[in-house]
Amino acid sequence: MAKAAICFLLMFSSSLALAQAKVMNAGEGIGQLVVLSSGDILTNSAKFKKLNPLSIAVFDELPMQLAVIAGAITLRQQNFNSHVQLKAIALKTPNLDISKVEGGLAHPMFQGLQDGDWIRLKLEKSGAIAIERSTQEAAIEFRNQKIKSLKPVRLQSDLMEARILPHAELTAADFVRFGSKAANYAELARSLNTSTRTVVRPGYAVPFFYYQEFLELNPEILDAMEALVRDPLMQKVERIEYREVKLAELREMMVATETKMNPELSARLVEIFDTHVNSTGELRRFKLRSSTNSEDLPNFNGAGLYESHSYKPVNKKGKVRDQAGKIAEVEEALRNVWASVWTLRAYEERTMYRIPHLDVKMGIQINPSFSDEGADGVVITKNILNDPNLPGEGVYLESQRGDTFSVANPDSGVSPERVLVLIDAADKLNVSKYRVHTVGQSNVADNGTEILPHVNPNPVMAEVEIKDLVYQSLKAQIQLESQLDKAQESFTLDLEFKVDSEDTGERQVYLKQARPYLDQ
Repeated sequence: MAKAAICFLLMFSSSLALAQAKVMNAGEGIGQLVVLSSGDILTNSAKFKKLNPLSIAVFDELPMQLAVIAGAITLRQQNFNSHVQLKAIALKTPNLDISKVEGGLAHPMFQGLQDGDWIRLKLEKSGAIAIERSTQEAAIEFRNQKIKSLKPVRLQSDLMEARILPHAELTAADFVRFGSKAANYAELARSLNTSTRTVVRPGYAVPFFYYQEFLELNPEILDAMEALVRDPLMQKVERIEYREVKLAELREMMVATETKMNPELSARLVEIFDTHVNSTGELRRFKLRSSTNSEDLPNFNGAGLYESHSYKPVNKKGKVRDQAGKIAEVEEALRNVWASVWTLRAYEERTMYRIPHLDVKMGIQINPSFSDEGADGVVITKNILNDPNLPGEGVYLESQRGDTFSVANPDSGVSPERVLVLIDAADKLNVSKYRVHTVGQSNVADNGTEILPHVNPNPVMAEVEIKDLVYQSLKAQIQLESQLDKAQESFTLDLEFKVDSEDTGERQVYLKQARPYLDQ
């Protein structure tokens, strides 16, 4: 790994078409170079924590989470659904993959600049790369102008709904009461589930009402929130450590066990959970997922900003919890999901889009956990490869076997299976016309837990599963396109899926989330 003193890229006021370098996301940014070793990233070092909107980060490993930065350069290969890439698209920042550049940072073309220097990085879709020296003052001015250029996101919320509802009773219009994630999930279920096939597992949604009630039951937390957003030091872009400390203090207040909770909410959720058992008669585990009014929107996807937590009816010793234990488990999950409104990454990204932090309301989507995963991954209902050898309308997906390795946040050295399915644009739901092209193979062993030194010749998903997934995803797109406001000329979905055999005894495709895809 290159150390901080290694010289870096220098191309004064010129463009460079570097064949080995891959422009993942075109864009322009001004910031301070921060060269991060794998150790910095894996240990969440102080240097990694100091990344801020004025940083252009050089990653030796792909980070699992990422705050707002001015640009990214990676020494590890990225996938189209890597967290770094999704953030670059969402924030319209430059993202460059130099994993195939011989020698990496030691390449002769990368000379003249050092860790800590201020640079302007401009990447073009054509592959042209321009880098020149800059200043902190220029970076601050550039960021301010960029914020002004981004269309502000206006949030909506209806706090009057107090019912916990099954997804079967929700529609896309309920996003103002339960959040877009829960509302979109309900539309998925409505459009895909049939009397003979469950593609979206039935679940429930907790409305914004209970987040607001929690704050009102604990006025000291609400006071702390209001003081935080008024604090002038929170507005200083370079004071990232200050913001991190203040936000962590607020979250600690929210997750404390002594906070007041509505006992009827906890009891009702336990009552619901106790009615669900799996095929062997055991109580199911549930996932409580964030469903705010500031994510999964047509103009702001908020991917990775908030957190999910599990409800487990069985303790670590394998015994079913008593009523008090179940209540405590539910309340811990609720507090943690609510507190994730105030993560640093969420605060930073909302600031970019001038979203009033106190307008954010947290609903919760609840669905059964998957426990027998054969594969999981991400689908984009568009041909995003731009490969001249594979032209035409299509659906792109990345999948990984098992549940040890994530597609969206891949571990170093782990490759997913990458597939493009070309479709007939005039007959999208005609499965017989689908043409499956594998463009990359997984290097995870069949057991789903070991990384191989070579690609695994066995596919992660069978062709029939891939075609089924594409068919279900396109049906979902047709349904959601008719329900959501379109902020893009071409409406595209970003979906998460699982292949699981717990309920049916054999592998089956399930969809678990859908959001509008923010294109480059």
